[in-house]
Amino acid sequence: MENETDVIYIHPQKRIVSQKRKYFYLGFTGVFFLFIGLLSNTPTDNWSGLLTILTSPSNLLTDYFALGGFGSAFINVGILTLLSVLLAYRHKVILNGPLFASILTVTGFSFFGKNLYNSISIILGVYLYAVFVNKPFSQYIMIGLFGSALSPVVSYITFGMRFPLLIGILLGNLAGIAIGLLLPPLAAQTLVFHRGFTLYNIGFTSGLIAMTFTAVLRLFSYLIVENTLVFNEYHFPLIWIIFGFFSLTVGIGFYYNSFRLSGIREIFDSSGKLTTDFIANSGIGATLINMGLVGLMLSSYVLLVGGQLNGPVIGAILSAVGFSAFGCHLKNSFPILVGIFIASLFGTFHEITSTGMLVAAVFGTGLAPISGFYGSFYGVIAGVLHIALVHNVSTLHGGLNLYNSGFSTGFVAGILVPILDNFTAVRKEKKTLEKRIIKKNHR
Repeated sequence: MENETDVIYIHPQKRIVSQKRKYFYLGFTGVFFLFIGLLSNTPTDNWSGLLTILTSPSNLLTDYFALGGFGSAFINVGILTLLSVLLAYRHKVILNGPLFASILTVTGFSFFGKNLYNSISIILGVYLYAVFVNKPFSQYIMIGLFGSALSPVVSYITFGMRFPLLIGILLGNLAGIAIGLLLPPLAAQTLVFHRGFTLYNIGFTSGLIAMTFTAVLRLFSYLIVENTLVFNEYHFPLIWIIFGFFSLTVGIGFYYNSFRLSGIREIFDSSGKLTTDFIANSGIGATLINMGLVGLMLSSYVLLVGGQLNGPVIGAILSAVGFSAFGCHLKNSFPILVGIFIASLFGTFHEITSTGMLVAAVFGTGLAPISGFYGSFYGVIAGVLHIALVHNVSTLHGGLNLYNSGFSTGFVAGILVPILDNFTAVRKEKKTLEKRIIKKNHR
């Protein structure tokens, strides 16, 4: 019989949910952040900040609050979120959990690395792949949106490698198109490696592409230096904004759910292993409640350990919340956070309150299926391993993969799952043998 963990679950849709409600929430998200940006600064300051964002190399960690200012960063987020929603709507895509995750990933990354310039060519590459295989582009939009993880490659080649501007634009966009062409076939194969036990499959795939790209550049003596540009001066306004947004998400969820908790238990009972669509299984109302609660939990974690909210941190939180429509919930993600906290507390290499550690902690919830499938204890172990690994893999891609934690969680799952499979199989075999002996002795 095939091992249970070798199966990638495709859950049937149990509930037919109004597409208008789903599109409304995502549209509301884009408008919410866009208005904050427009009202925060003068049009001149916002435009100047946006130009700075568009022309930056944008590799990790580039906080757009530090680069372009408060208003410009939020405008960048709002525009890209709305354009992603429009892209899905224009191609009549039926919104589900994975697409929710992909659009909110765009929202999150738009705070620290993704902008309008560096994302277009990757989407175009995915479109060309769809044309090449003679399939509708709507089937690949999700991959194109997740591909925003590699947006810094386009910006870094254009603005960070000292090419003449026109040559940089040409080479950067050709690289973006190449990435878009490579992502769909590679993503299908990398899923086999971790068997659905990390939610960040495209993040892992993006890491492999960025690692290869970086290695080729280094071969020809092009050094890629990781960036650390963060700005913590907006901590208190961001507390109000992010907690307000997630509270509204919970409120909208309750409204859609007729002010009941129906569907929540079903979500909490799920392991979260790919592919688990909470919207199809439990409805948009219960899913939004779960998303809001996970967002409040992650935001509270940052504050409780003494961290500061900035672009990368709230971007990570929003991205992780997207996956709360797609496998992550309070029950299976909390043990991961516990493991991360323990490793961060006793580890000596990085401060628990540093931006890099906070981003890694938030994104570590992508390993929630391990906790949901094998149990909380192994979720804690997965969290510890993630923190041990995440700060080392960034060297492989030089910060050109925004989903550094997605790269790390792929390795953690790929290493840990076969060991847990073997361990649990031995335990089951031992229990079966003991039952046989007892039965024999009591004949």
